[in-house]
Parts: sequence; structure tokens; C-alpha cells
Amino acid sequence: MRFVGREHELKEFHEIFTSPRFEFVIVYGRRRVGKTTLISKACEGYRTIFHLAAKTTETKTLSDLSTAAAAGLDEGFGLSFTTLEVFLEYVAEKAVEEPLILVIDEFPFFCASIPEAMGVFQRCIDLRFPKTQLKLVLSGSSVSFMEHQVLGDKSPLYGRRTAQFKVLPFTLQETKELYGGSDIDTIRVQAITGGVPLYVSYFSSKKNFEEEITRLFFRVNGLLYNEPMNILNMEVGQPQVYFTVLELLAHGVNKHIEISDKSGLSPTQASYYLSTLRELGLVTDILPFRERNKKRTRWVIKDGLFLFYFKHVYPYRALIERGRNDGVTAQLKKSFSTHMGKPFEEICKEYLMVHPELMIIEIGSWWGSDPHSKQEEEIDIVARTADGELIFGECKFTNAQVCSHELNELIRKSENIRKGNQSGRYYLFSKSGFTKELIRRSKEREEVVRVSLDDLMK
Repeated sequence: MRFVGREHELKEFHEIFTSPRFEFVIVYGRRRVGKTTLISKACEGYRTIFHLAAKTTETKTLSDLSTAAAAGLDEGFGLSFTTLEVFLEYVAEKAVEEPLILVIDEFPFFCASIPEAMGVFQRCIDLRFPKTQLKLVLSGSSVSFMEHQVLGDKSPLYGRRTAQFKVLPFTLQETKELYGGSDIDTIRVQAITGGVPLYVSYFSSKKNFEEEITRLFFRVNGLLYNEPMNILNMEVGQPQVYFTVLELLAHGVNKHIEISDKSGLSPTQASYYLSTLRELGLVTDILPFRERNKKRTRWVIKDGLFLFYFKHVYPYRALIERGRNDGVTAQLKKSFSTHMGKPFEEICKEYLMVHPELMIIEIGSWWGSDPHSKQEEEIDIVARTADGELIFGECKFTNAQVCSHELNELIRKSENIRKGNQSGRYYLFSKSGFTKELIRRSKEREEVVRVSLDDLMK
């Protein structure tokens, strides 16, 4: 996979690696997001000892550290380290006269194999490493472990890092650069992969998009057929229960009591599984914009791959494993446009968040009872800028052009949030463009903004 994006991170790494002092860097992010690729790219041209930790014993880990040190320094073949302290003293000695990078990738696994590792690193960081030009990089895919056990205020390493990176999925523009397909297909790929670079790289822009879905998801040897299940198997015990919860969420069961009832879990058990999935970055709990009543909480899958998988792949595994993927593909064609609704909303929210002329300090969605229509209503996007202006957004990933009716409805529904004569701005996002009448109206009203696919890609 060719290297794309991450220019800002690479620049920061270069400044860190050329520093004359000891540096301690924490890197974390969800699995497959490209942490190892980023670190490897940043380390090019520098003396580096790179150790990829695994679930294994302390003895095997120490042996692997010996191999990594020999390969990185092109010396010391046959060395063996009896303890982690001995290894770190060896590394420190090699970093006295000239810079040396030590990378421990998948640090949570490293700590599992050497339980006292964090205490050992703490002593070295406090007493030994400041006398060197060592650049220590600890990386991990368990976001909760890295945030709580490594960066948290109860960690032995708390307050000692000199830099940290939370590696995020690709932006829409980065996905476009790596994938290279049409704007519409790029948005589809972004929605399904969540912008995770490895997953994006699996899609070929030279092939039909629907055929790529079949190849990757609807065949037992497909590259993404087992991916979400493999990730959960690595992260949690009793993964089958998590599969059940995720399938319910994917099909719109989003209230805590409903999840408990339909899964057969007690409310306490449901809370535990939902909280664990939230710590893994796979789900989140949301409230309507400006709502504080926790009883109105909805749980949703925030990871694009998991949402697609548990809605369109997991329920049909029995058919796929019998080679009957034609029916699964036909079912997807019927429902894919509907599926794209929520992922497209998230892409549109990101557009507003990074817009150079908008200082968004709060963003979400709104749903609730409209006193005028006497019905439950929803607004796709509601945001507030630093100067207090409210922004309302309608997102349409359909084949129909957005017309004045959608604008009128958005204005009407916004009255549930706007107070008195408070003004608002209205953003209309459309896959298929806008009617002539709406274009005319938007030109006459500066508070109405049209955003096309071309605008999103910019």
C-alpha cells in the first residue's frame, strides 16, 4: 500500500527525532488505522530499534528484543537480555553519543508479557534516559488501555510524555487520494471503511463498486468477511454477546432498555457491554442537541465498517458460507441508499467542523416531538459557532435533487431549537444537486448554503 497523507504527523515526528534531548512519544488509535505504517515511515533514515509486541511470555519477549536490537543497530547478534532493565540500559548506552529511536509497538501486549514493564520504564525515564538522546515511542491499538493505563493520571508514566499522537482515520480527501475513484464511490468507500487506510486500500477504483463489495464482504475468503469478528476476538471475552448487541444497534435498536430486552441481557449487563464497545471506539451514546435528559439517550455504531458489517453481512453469514451471495447482493442494492444516510451525515458534519470560515464549538443532531406537526421530527445536523450562530443541516444521498420543500421543512423544524427571533443558517448537502428553484432561492438568501459532492471533496 502506497503511503498517503499524514504530512502533519510526519513533520512533528521529524522535529522530535532531530531533537538533541530525550523524547517520550505515545501513539495510539484503533486497529488498522495505520499507526505502524506511520511510525515506520517517520523512522526512515534514523537509527531505530523496532519491536512489535505479541501475546507471549516474558522470556520470548526478551528474546525478541534481542533480535530487534541486533537488526536495528546491525550489531550485538547473539546478545541476550535477562531482564527488561538490562535491555533498556543497553539501549540507553547506545543513545548517549547519537540519537536512537526505540519503538515498542502494541505496548498493551508488551505489558501483558512483562507485568512490571511500566514501572521499569518509569524509573528509566526519570533517572537514565534524560542523560541520552533516546527517542522512546510506545504505540498501542487498545485505545482505552493507552488513554487510561498509559496516559491516565494513575499511570506510572503519567505526565512524562513529551508528545502524543492519536492517529485518526483518513479524511474524505485522503481517502480520495488513496482510492482514486469517482466522488460518489469515494464517499461510499469512506462510509463503509470509516476512512481506515488499510480497508480503503482493499477497494480498486478500476472495478465496479458493487462487485468490490461482493469480493470483499460476500465471499468466505473476502478480505473483510471476518474482519470485525477478528477485531472483537482480539479485544474482548465472550465476543458472541457483543455480536448480538452490535447487530441490534445496526438494525435501529438504540435505546438501552430495548437493547436489554431484545438481547436477553439484564440492564446492568447491557450497560457493561455497551460501555466496553464505547471504550473500543465502536459505539457511542448521543442525546438530541442541547438535551440533558439522559433518558433520551440513543446508542449508535460510530465505526463505519462495523455498521456496514452488522447490518449487511453478519445476518447473512449462513447464505454467504453456502455460496449464495447473489441474494445478499440483491438485498444490499435495495437498502444501500438508506444505509448511506447516517454515514453521509457524519461526512457532512466533518465538512462543517473543518470549514475555515466556521468556528464550530458544538455539533450533533436533533430529534423530538414537534408541537406544530404533533409528530416526531429529526434534524440531521445542528451546530453552534463560537459567536452563537446556529447552523442547521439536511443531508440527502439520494438520486433526487434537493428542492425548496426540503429547505422549507428544515426551516420549520429549526423552530424547535431557535429561541424567539434567533437567526440560523441552513446548509443543504446533496449527492445529486439542486433544483433550479432552490438554486434561485439560495442566491437570494445568504443564510441558505448549498453543498455539492464537489464541495465536499474540496
